[in-house]
Amino acid sequence: AGERFAVRNSGVAAVVEGVGDHGCEYMTGGIVVVIGQTGRNFAAGMSGGVAYVLDEEGDFAERCNMAMVELEPVPE
Repeated sequence: AGERFAVRNSGVAAVVEGVGDHGCEYMTGGIVVVIGQTGRNFAAGMSGGVAYVLDEEGDFAERCNMAMVELEPVPE
């Protein structure tokens, strides 16, 4: 998907192969599943909803804006 995927999402459920910069920006609700890479500044201003990101390379935290979100592993 392009940059700013799911910006201001307030209730939609979406599954996407990957997103550009600023994914889930200002998201307030809904569920987003990213099964590929993300750009920088993911979740900037995200105050609600849930995003599941497949982090195969182990470097997602470097591209995530941690100001308003927490990262947790998904149990297997």
